[in-house]
Amino acid sequence: MNSSFRRAAAVLALCAAAPALAQDLDDSKDNVAGPYVPTPWVIVDEMLKLADIRGEDVVYDLGSGDGRLVITAAKRFGARGVGIELQTELVEMARIGAKHEGVADRVKFVQGDLFQADIRSASVVMLYLLPHYVTRLVPRLRAELSPGTRIVSHDYPLAPWPPDKELSMDVPEKEMISGTSWTRLYYYVVPARVHGAWELTLPQALASAPLVMQITQEPHAVGGFVRDGGAELTLRDLAVRGEQVRFGLLYKGRLMAFEGTVAGDAMTGEVRARDQRGPWTARHRAPLPR
Repeated sequence: MNSSFRRAAAVLALCAAAPALAQDLDDSKDNVAGPYVPTPWVIVDEMLKLADIRGEDVVYDLGSGDGRLVITAAKRFGARGVGIELQTELVEMARIGAKHEGVADRVKFVQGDLFQADIRSASVVMLYLLPHYVTRLVPRLRAELSPGTRIVSHDYPLAPWPPDKELSMDVPEKEMISGTSWTRLYYYVVPARVHGAWELTLPQALASAPLVMQITQEPHAVGGFVRDGGAELTLRDLAVRGEQVRFGLLYKGRLMAFEGTVAGDAMTGEVRARDQRGPWTARHRAPLPR
């Protein structure tokens, strides 16, 4: 990133941040996600590194400020990007910065409400919002983003969703801006949506007829069971990360290990049981009440 752009952005950001930090946040304004506080450059670098940005990515920054995250992703990695920002002057600042860095053809900055923005094309989402607003976004992020989309949140977790990774660091320059140097980054991978009833089909040697599998999926946990007559056999260590799913099942005295991929209303993969292995499939039958 051009050092002159960093210096100019730093001055403009402090000017933009000062009045916002001096006033109280009005929670009655639903489209206001907090005062503008610029992300220090060292944290920008760490957020992009944690997200593992690649050239094919589409990076969304919700509350993009002066655009530094999106601009850096485009400049350094060749990614495309979209910044959503409510304050008109910050949107203009970001557009100027994109032209200055030669990435105006790869990034777009939109003046608007981040809670209403269409985010479905994102492969990466960046957040630096107050905790109440981060939490408010969780249902939308999980419902609208494609499985495998990566999310990095600066300082505040997407409660009650547990992060896949966390990174902590001390950033002295941040203290001048926000009053603390302590920083934590939270990394998430959007899981495939597996909540509901599924028809599970195994190799004939393992199960002679399809089984009914029920999965309950919430932001804080995922669990399920297979029906065997009147019994409910727990899915062991059920985990969904992006499009990948894995679980164990003790069925008729055999402990079976499942690994597979979720694609919409279907799952496919391989099941292993002692010295046997073979393909398994599952078809979504119906959603379960939440």
